[in-house]
Amino acid sequence: MFKHLSLSCLLLAMMVPSCALAAPKGPKVGKVVSVSVEGLPVKSTGSCAEDATWDAVKVNSAVRQQDCYKTGDGGSVGLQLNGKAENLLTIGENSVVNISEYVEKNEDGFAIKTSIQKGYMGFKVEKNKGHEVYFGTGTAAASIRGTEGAIGGNNTTVFAGLKNGALWVSDSQSGDSLVIGEGETVIGKGSFAVLKLKSSGDVNFAKILNTLIADSTLSLDDLKAAAVSADSAYQESLAANASAQSQAVAEKVEEAPSLKVPQIKYSSYDSLRCVANVSVSDIQKGTEARLSAVMDGTPISEVGVKRNMSNRVKLRSGVHEYEFVVENESGRNSVKKTLGCYPMKPFSVKVFGPNPELVQIPPAPPEAEDFIMKTLQFQIRLPEYDPSFLNKVTVRQNGKVILQERLSQIQNLDYQIPVELSRGHKNRFDIEVIHKSGYAVKTHKVYEVNK
Repeated sequence: MFKHLSLSCLLLAMMVPSCALAAPKGPKVGKVVSVSVEGLPVKSTGSCAEDATWDAVKVNSAVRQQDCYKTGDGGSVGLQLNGKAENLLTIGENSVVNISEYVEKNEDGFAIKTSIQKGYMGFKVEKNKGHEVYFGTGTAAASIRGTEGAIGGNNTTVFAGLKNGALWVSDSQSGDSLVIGEGETVIGKGSFAVLKLKSSGDVNFAKILNTLIADSTLSLDDLKAAAVSADSAYQESLAANASAQSQAVAEKVEEAPSLKVPQIKYSSYDSLRCVANVSVSDIQKGTEARLSAVMDGTPISEVGVKRNMSNRVKLRSGVHEYEFVVENESGRNSVKKTLGCYPMKPFSVKVFGPNPELVQIPPAPPEAEDFIMKTLQFQIRLPEYDPSFLNKVTVRQNGKVILQERLSQIQNLDYQIPVELSRGHKNRFDIEVIHKSGYAVKTHKVYEVNK
């Protein structure tokens, strides 16, 4: 695994004194995404020595090659690599970790070397991107690709555990190496022991293992037994915490009063302002319901309602079937109404032909009727081009009503009305169109017919 990087090169890089590699600022590796309040995490550039210049770590600060991070009790630092949240290194408490080297291999992939001089760290690297992460401790070297887990060590012992993926580890003295997989933990002290633990790869469990290996009197067999026991205890604590949380949630649910289904009532509407008035009730304190309007089967509005109150709901122009709905997690209630909205908009009436219009005809034969037939044509020009917006159309001839249509009787906007014109007279036609908003248009047409 990872044959292109020789183990000797890796170990040599970790053995070179930090002062020899020091640089004012190395290439940018990523950024700091989390810093614990406790533990006073600090960073030094180019050296991990106690007498180096250490500065407080800040969120969003750059992570660079040759940066060294140090944490105290309860401290931790999260480092995001390559600008992606999927690539994360988490340095645990009481740890000293150096970012030894970083190389961008291609558009997405990168290779990074870290030196754990003390303590432990968690890692999460996205799969199938060619990323490579190398770790060095006082006794071993390890590498991963597309893996999530944790690793730590000191001058005598190393450990690593995986949630998923694979990890290669090699002993710096003997050269022995092996690969562990998902759910496995390896402990190395002179030789390696692989354990199948439920807590493998958990950063919090890594903290427990880091405490165990700090006891130099424990043999590898002692560490194996202690790790198995610690795994059982840790899993029991996780189960107990989960149970306590579930119980707390259940108690909170029991204490909460049962949620009522809200009620809704329609009261009135304004066809000119295009609003309907509805009231909602049974909204319990501290809860919220949703009030929505559905027009002809299509939702057109929704608002949150936190108390019993009257609400104005916007309507759309024209005649539509509305359903006003109030609902919460317990259920819904609604009321349906067919409502018309007729906002006041100017319109016009176009009368065809000249006005006045002179009608030249031959003299009438003896005993012929003293009138002729003509067609009065006019067009009502509404912005909506919909006759349902009209209230009344009236046509008068010389003051006498010859046509009057109301509401549903009005079926079109183009009129062609046969009329009788008297010879030798002015024939006046007055046209009046009234919109449902109350807006009215009046016009006229005059025919002058000779004898």
